[in-house]
Amino acid sequence: MTLVLLPLVGAVGFWAVQGLWEWAWSAISGPPGLTAFASRAVGGEHLYLGPEAATDPATVCKRGVPVTAAGKPASLPITLQAKTDEAIMVIGIEVNVVSSEPPPKGGTVAEPKGCPAALKGRAFDVDLTRTPSPVLPAAGKAGGHQATDLPFTVTAEDPEQLNLRLSPGSKDVRFTVKIEWVADGKYGSVTLNGDDEDRERDGFRVMGRPLRHQPAPGVV
Repeated sequence: MTLVLLPLVGAVGFWAVQGLWEWAWSAISGPPGLTAFASRAVGGEHLYLGPEAATDPATVCKRGVPVTAAGKPASLPITLQAKTDEAIMVIGIEVNVVSSEPPPKGGTVAEPKGCPAALKGRAFDVDLTRTPSPVLPAAGKAGGHQATDLPFTVTAEDPEQLNLRLSPGSKDVRFTVKIEWVADGKYGSVTLNGDDEDRERDGFRVMGRPLRHQPAPGVV
């Protein structure tokens, strides 16, 4: 009898210790979640500055509004990473247009010389001329980016880089981005609004070619 009970007791003890360790690790690491980061500015072939803005390179990179030209979309890079060791399944990307107005008539349009380039990653096309704005996998390897589709998995050790390819048509558009995810049967979401200083009109901003502009040094 003793020879039979000892292995059984050992197995029960092992399962108990393993369960306790898993519970303790879960308590320490916290519930699963997703971290999403995007710069306030988005990248484009050209950048727009208001009439009163300086045109030095630092100001252009920090405050310039991306301008699409010749059918080329602007891009918004987003980095996704799991908060814990548990894998996160990204199931949805929702773009909400906050405002859509005619482009400004004054100001300057400059080339983004010296501005950081967007990293390559999973690419999605976003048509900001439609409400709701569809978010679709970019056809082929658009602009060198990786074409992909939903869902996909993100972990703490294996983050993902997204690139939203934005087409605002002829409008000056502000928008927010909502990332939806699931992990271990739990649903969650995180919304990026650009962290704009203009709190009454939060959102990332991108526009079609302004109707009129004054050229800045070295601009088109």
